[in-house]
Amino acid sequence: MQAGPGADLRAGLRAGFKDTLRDGLRVGLRGGTAALALMLPAMATAQDTLGTIVLEAEEDAGTGPVGGIANPVTTTGAGTPTPLNEIPQSVTVIGSEALEARNVTTVGEALRYSAGVFSEVYGDDGDYDWHFIRGFQSDQTGVFWDGVQNLSYGFGSLYVDPYTLERIEVLRGPASVLYGGSNPGGVLNYVSKRPGGRVRELTFGANDAGRVWTGIDWGDDLGQGRAYRLTARIEGGDTYDDFNDGVRGVVAPGLSFTLDSGTKVTLLGNYTHADEQHSGGTFLPYYGTVVPADFGTIDPETNFSDPDWDYYDRRQGALTAIVEHEFGNGWSLGATGRIAHAEIEEGYFYPSGYDGFQPQPGDAGQLSLGAFTHDSTLDAYEGDLHVAGDITTGGVRHDLLVGIDARRFELDQTQTSNFTFTADPLDPTAPGTPVMGDPYIDGVTTQDVFAIYAQDQLRFGQGWIATANLRHDWVTTETRGLTEFVREDSETSYRAGLAYEFANGLTPYAAASSFFLPTIASPAEGVTKPESGDQIELGVKYAPAGMDAFVTASVFRIDRENVITGTFGNYSQLGEVRSQGVEVEGHYGFGNGVRLQAAATMLDLEVTEDANLDLVGNSPVLIPETQAALRLDYDFDGGLQGLSLGAGLRYQGESWADEANTLKVGTATLVDLYAGYDWDNGWGLDLAATNIGDEAYVTGCRGLVTCSYGAGRQISLDLTRRW
Repeated sequence: MQAGPGADLRAGLRAGFKDTLRDGLRVGLRGGTAALALMLPAMATAQDTLGTIVLEAEEDAGTGPVGGIANPVTTTGAGTPTPLNEIPQSVTVIGSEALEARNVTTVGEALRYSAGVFSEVYGDDGDYDWHFIRGFQSDQTGVFWDGVQNLSYGFGSLYVDPYTLERIEVLRGPASVLYGGSNPGGVLNYVSKRPGGRVRELTFGANDAGRVWTGIDWGDDLGQGRAYRLTARIEGGDTYDDFNDGVRGVVAPGLSFTLDSGTKVTLLGNYTHADEQHSGGTFLPYYGTVVPADFGTIDPETNFSDPDWDYYDRRQGALTAIVEHEFGNGWSLGATGRIAHAEIEEGYFYPSGYDGFQPQPGDAGQLSLGAFTHDSTLDAYEGDLHVAGDITTGGVRHDLLVGIDARRFELDQTQTSNFTFTADPLDPTAPGTPVMGDPYIDGVTTQDVFAIYAQDQLRFGQGWIATANLRHDWVTTETRGLTEFVREDSETSYRAGLAYEFANGLTPYAAASSFFLPTIASPAEGVTKPESGDQIELGVKYAPAGMDAFVTASVFRIDRENVITGTFGNYSQLGEVRSQGVEVEGHYGFGNGVRLQAAATMLDLEVTEDANLDLVGNSPVLIPETQAALRLDYDFDGGLQGLSLGAGLRYQGESWADEANTLKVGTATLVDLYAGYDWDNGWGLDLAATNIGDEAYVTGCRGLVTCSYGAGRQISLDLTRRW
């Protein structure tokens, strides 16, 4: 392919942007760490103490702290600020307060008590957050960050540390009509901490593996519509495997100001740097993990890589601008834009079955090892512009939203491998430094999206709420390199929902929606079409006024068409999968310090069409058929005021280990314990012990040689000072 006349200019601009962003934000991380150290003396002598952080943010904007609000406002399910009970889909909002109380360090940990979500799919993986929603993988196309897509493909991704987030929001079911091409099972939206009121927080933590961390959250209102905030965190040390040390850090500055025209501008920066090694416990054979092999069982903490060669290096930066303008007549203009750049390099060994991709050991009883490296560079440019307002016609109030969305994702990647190594499954030795072959992937993939969308929320009668959405996307996907193709697609998505809000807080709802998902994989017979399909969802929400209670129960059916099946280099697109099930999630505060949180999921996944007719009627691998979680917390009063205790129970049901549905992965029941104490002078202590019984269990298998152990017992302690 021949470059256009602007290719050199674009390349120069990209190179300049990458260098400036990388160097500038690297300095920012160092400066943030230094600022943290300089602020310690001031913290120690501060006299004005405050037990909890109070932000003077506009909570009705759906981006502020959740606090104790049972039915918070969100923008994730509707595009405009809307209470959870008025959205015709199941939505969960997890606030930063809950993350801190549980000592959460990854998004996967944050999702453990959410219905319909299968997180930490491949165990304790600290460099990527794997998750499925309603049975479909959501971590690549179903993640959004401040309302714009955080697309991931191959190993090109942007990692987000949950310490920098105000909320993690889960929208279950298709969201193409709101966000464009995305996972049909649902999406996550990460809401960043934003400048607003006074914030003073310093935290120190450690776990029983020897890993330590410290973080700072510092901000203030400067007056005249100006505010700043700096959030930073750095951690390092050992993890729970035979080896896997290193250090990672993030600095996220924020600045907001108001122009003379009344337009509010918020700038959010984020720089992340990780220099670590890989954890073990992933991609192991079925025999030796789920069930014993002839030699016994592989230790979950075994790492089959080489500590002298294994490496993981990530350097990424992102700058987000959020613009808000109120016209004063009920109408407003909003825009969000982001530029991001990431460079990720990895090299590690991983098991690939016995004696060459076999699920059972042969006479030698040796594991085959594959050495793998990749060098991935990601650039993302995204922008969303919308106008919102309300009108009333004939007794019907219309909350209207109209907008355009444009984005560009570019990934330059190289991947190599070497499968000539072996290891003793019970007593492995370091395999040494591998000699890698020629790349089997070496190219640049880009995806450009432009879309227009509209939404109308209609309120009429004594409690009726109707929601109508329409969106049309134009998508161009191109790959240049060892494999080359160009494809252009366009698709219209819709959602129609109806709900009735009773005076007692009960809101039944029904919704129908469609979705599409442009694909990037290149099959043997040509370029793939976008996946598509639809969902029907019926549910009821309960949000009684004046009570700390919220419950959602839903039933759904999703039909996913044009599913890509097969393996790398031999893809086909004759697949259809149906996901149907029941979800229940809620929390209830009894008013006496006791609070109950519960979630349950029952899934029925079925392959309804496949190139291999023997698979029709079977269930896909990996996904558990049932999941349940229960957590009980108690806040003491009287002489023990400030003390809190909590206990959680998590259940994971059976899943299939092979496509033929002949072998299963068993159930697992895990117990978590929590304790905290808040002193009147702003100090707080949080203790978390997850999987307290240290149960060795397998999260699931993508096949008979790709099973993963779940995280064992982990104990962490956080000491926090707020003032």
